[in-house]
Amino acid sequence: MKTEDLIAELASAPAPVPATTLERRAAVGVGLGLLVTAALFLGLLGPRPDLPGVLSQPVVLAKTLLPLVLGALALALALRAARPAVAGGALARAIWAVPAAVAGLVLWAFAATPPEARMAAFIGHSIGVCLPAVVILSLPVYAGLVAALRKGAPVRPALCGGLAGLAAGGFACAIYSTFCVEDTPLFYGIWYALAVGAAGVGGAVAGARVLRW
Repeated sequence: MKTEDLIAELASAPAPVPATTLERRAAVGVGLGLLVTAALFLGLLGPRPDLPGVLSQPVVLAKTLLPLVLGALALALALRAARPAVAGGALARAIWAVPAAVAGLVLWAFAATPPEARMAAFIGHSIGVCLPAVVILSLPVYAGLVAALRKGAPVRPALCGGLAGLAAGGFACAIYSTFCVEDTPLFYGIWYALAVGAAGVGGAVAGARVLRW
């Protein structure tokens, strides 16, 4: 191909989506996804009756706030991953504070729980609801976010999709936590992490296909 032809082809190609446009699309996609997720949650589960009272307990509040923070950080990183040559920067390091905080809570709960009660606290009684519910509730948010990210140009589509999955899983987990009555970190620190991680892995697998360009 001649240089003049290459220049002409590049000039005729559509311009990259501006950052503000991508963020606006993501806000709309996530917002619509959250509306669907909230409707599913209210229709199938609903918040626990004593929610206002138990949220005054820091350990219970943490099971909602930590996945919410993870979702927000993963969303910001997914938007960066959708733009070529944009590094994660300090956000990529800050996101590790969430699993570190979860690990700290799990260790604290392990030490504070009598040895004979640890296994019961870890197993709980709602694993069969927790894991699939978080993954299912994350799907509308993931779909809305990926629809926006497709307008970007992710160099590593699996990474971008995985971050989108973590964001969706984090938001879905925060919503689900208002239903869950398992209030010890020995339960939610492990099983919530597995549920959100599953959403992230699924997001990476799907992203490798749908975010490729």
